[in-house]
Amino acid sequence: MTDRIARKETGLTLLGRLIDSLHQRRLGFFMAELLLVIAGVLIALAVDGWISDLHDRKTEVTYLNLLASDVEKIRNEINLQIEFEKEKVAAAGSAYTALTGPDPRSEREAIELSLAILVSRRTLSLRSATYDQMVSSGHLQLIENIELRDGIVRYFSEMERNQRIAENNNREIVDDIYLPFLLQIGITPMLRPDTQQVTSSLNRATAIMFEELGTEYAHPDDRVLSEPAEADSWNDLRRNVLLRMRIAATGQALAEGAIDQTDSIANAITAELNSH
Repeated sequence: MTDRIARKETGLTLLGRLIDSLHQRRLGFFMAELLLVIAGVLIALAVDGWISDLHDRKTEVTYLNLLASDVEKIRNEINLQIEFEKEKVAAAGSAYTALTGPDPRSEREAIELSLAILVSRRTLSLRSATYDQMVSSGHLQLIENIELRDGIVRYFSEMERNQRIAENNNREIVDDIYLPFLLQIGITPMLRPDTQQVTSSLNRATAIMFEELGTEYAHPDDRVLSEPAEADSWNDLRRNVLLRMRIAATGQALAEGAIDQTDSIANAITAELNSH
């Protein structure tokens, strides 16, 4: 009687039934109960994996939407850069045409304006906070499409390269060569107050100077622009204008290539979103 009660109590749990089957040498029951345990564990793991995969797919879609938004912002940034570089190429072309005329002194005002426009440069930013966060957190692996994932990595690596090239060109050519050259030969790169510059801050800075100095203010005479047409200083100006034009043209070419790459990755991300 006591033995039956003990068996009844242990039978309240699956583990108890397994132990009871072993005690009673009922191997068939033991194997059946063991298979039931294994099946239960496997089902639980499968359900947990399904739920985890469902969560990963929702997270992937969220990241893809954020990446699509960042890529669109990068596209806008690149388009602004293209227009900026086009302006610089045009200004350099105008300056070079005036500098190579029979008497550059007669084009003094146009030369001054073009030289001043060529001083400004634009900081290019092609980073994606979403991509940086995915890389740092390891969530980049959530993108199941391996081809798309590799394409995204290549795209942002190329954008980082373009940004670094633009910054190096600005620093090494515009900041360290072109502007110091103008100052050294005695040309003041000053824009007129009615001329729009690359940023609102520069526009406001120019306005503040003229507010302080008055509307009759004129910057000191640039004597180099009064030199005879055969003076070597004109050739120095031509050479540096061409150098600045080359940098602007390179920036425009890089930006145009970046637009093509941006269109390609944007289309790939859209196609992946449509497949979900």
